Amino acid sequence: MMKYIKMIKRGDVIVVLLLMLGSFLPLGIFSYVQATADHSNMQVVVQANGEIVHVFDLVDDGKTETFHFEDDHGHSNTIVRTGMTVDMTEANCSDQVCVRMSDVALVGDTILCLPHKLLVEVRSDNPDDNINEIDVLSLR
Repeated sequence: MMKYIKMIKRGDVIVVLLLMLGSFLPLGIFSYVQATADHSNMQVVVQANGEIVHVFDLVDDGKTETFHFEDDHGHSNTIVRTGMTVDMTEANCSDQVCVRMSDVALVGDTILCLPHKLLVEVRSDNPDDNINEIDVLSLR
């Protein structure tokens, strides 16, 4: 065991520490975008097969708004906005992962129903707040 410890050089330790610190970079970027986002003009966009089918405005009015989606193949989902949160309450897909996902309320949060190709995403009216603009390639 001691012979393996003697094989470790100072440069190896520095590289490992830099890689560990770099692994927290996406978390820092996401947290920064969330903290600086203008949460006053948020919308929830519901997309089916990449096409927008419904838009909710996220306003703290205490009201409940329901959208029932059904496509030509008999796939159905029920999406409910209650104040500043949106949740998928019903789906007739076999795995029910989308129903078990937690509600969404922050810019960049998503609910995805893969069998029905349905995406529920929180966006901001301000294009600078949308996290979709940040990806791995733009960091380089």
